[in-house]
Amino acid sequence: MIIKRLKAIFVVRDFNGNPQYHERKNYLKGENPSGLKLELTFTDGEVMVGSTMLSYDPKRPGNFIVPADPEGNNLRVYAVSSAVKSVRQLFDNPE
Repeated sequence: MIIKRLKAIFVVRDFNGNPQYHERKNYLKGENPSGLKLELTFTDGEVMVGSTMLSYDPKRPGNFIVPADPEGNNLRVYAVSSAVKSVRQLFDNPE
């Protein structure tokens, strides 16, 4: 199956993007996205922080992630499970 050769499918705001922009890899205080907050590490070392509207299940071929940075070029990401090395659920720090 060809999907196993993919890392992810990115739904982007703009195909050109902005190579100078550095995507935020965390949630700011008060941001409360729907679903689980996750940190994904891909097999190539890239780290993505975002949330999943549904539960994250590594047994599925992939999972949809909404990136934490609302100003970034990626609007949604379909992360292919075989390309994800690890997943960590993020929790809010108690005040």
